[in-house]
Amino acid sequence: MKIRNIIAVGLSLFALASCSKDSQPVNVKDMKDAKLNISMKASAPGTKADGDDNALSGETNINNVTVLSFTADGSQILVDPYWTSDMSASGGEATVLNVPTKATNAIIAILANVPANAFSGVASYSDFQDRLAQLSDQSQTNLAMSAQVIVADNRLEDGDNYIGYATQTNINNISSPLELTRLAARIELKSASTNFDTNSRLRGRTVRINSIYLANQKTASRFASTAYWGAVMVDGNLSNSAAVTLGQNLPVSGTPFRQYVMENTDSSNPTQLVVNATILANANYQAETKEFAATINENGVVLKGESHKYVKRNYIYRLNITFGPNSFEGIDIDDPIPPVPPTPSTGDLSVSVEVVGWGPVNQTSVVK
Repeated sequence: MKIRNIIAVGLSLFALASCSKDSQPVNVKDMKDAKLNISMKASAPGTKADGDDNALSGETNINNVTVLSFTADGSQILVDPYWTSDMSASGGEATVLNVPTKATNAIIAILANVPANAFSGVASYSDFQDRLAQLSDQSQTNLAMSAQVIVADNRLEDGDNYIGYATQTNINNISSPLELTRLAARIELKSASTNFDTNSRLRGRTVRINSIYLANQKTASRFASTAYWGAVMVDGNLSNSAAVTLGQNLPVSGTPFRQYVMENTDSSNPTQLVVNATILANANYQAETKEFAATINENGVVLKGESHKYVKRNYIYRLNITFGPNSFEGIDIDDPIPPVPPTPSTGDLSVSVEVVGWGPVNQTSVVK
């Protein structure tokens, strides 16, 4: 009996020790080293529905590259976040070699054009998700981009592990180049006109756009998602942009207003275009100034391109606005001048939207 008790106790202690050992975090330092070599290419602009280039100069730049890799459960980062601007780059293509990682099942995030210290102190995948890309860091020649996060189905073996190659065995069978999508969207004013035909007080009169700004623009975004178009929008982080002074009589010329914003699909606080405009005085009528607010892509009905609601990343929103017959009162010169409305009025402002593909940036990569 005593011997059986001793054996039982010993087995229990062994089981507890085994469970305790299995529950311990993996020591990534004990794993074999691996290397990730990434070749990226900034493709030509995508859709040319209007016969013009959709990408402005610099919007396909790859100025720096960041790579992060984590254990399969995301609990630990495998190596320190990698950032480099020391790249082989020419003609919109960039190559980064010998990016360190580990030979294990891994989660891999690849980004471009983010600050060098953006992921300082990140220790897990959840830490990575908590970091936000800032609108203030976005510019025409430095737009943050990210690939779909790769969750490897099998461990990365010693030697070469390919991603995005048609003639190789690839991680997760990804045999075509990974696409980097911009985290920002671009909003621009393409045209502005009037339609006063049914209002004799307004017919033939001139409208001047004084200024334009964006209300409820998103100022931050998550850096990446595991799904191709997975959610990157974060709560809050809303502000109004600075007003851009136009002072142009209709019709407008060129593209007088252009802004970058982050993805915002929140129907409660959608991104809006706010226009301050004046209908000029003539011999019979006084000048009248009003503000108009219109939600961008509110109904998901567009003139061209993909029909989706509100603002998504990596798209261009070209706005065509029309002041209709009920947009202004048409104040007679003998009427008292009405007070300036304390808040923007939606008025009669029609906004039609062209949603245009921005043109992807592609990458191919190999893990060594």
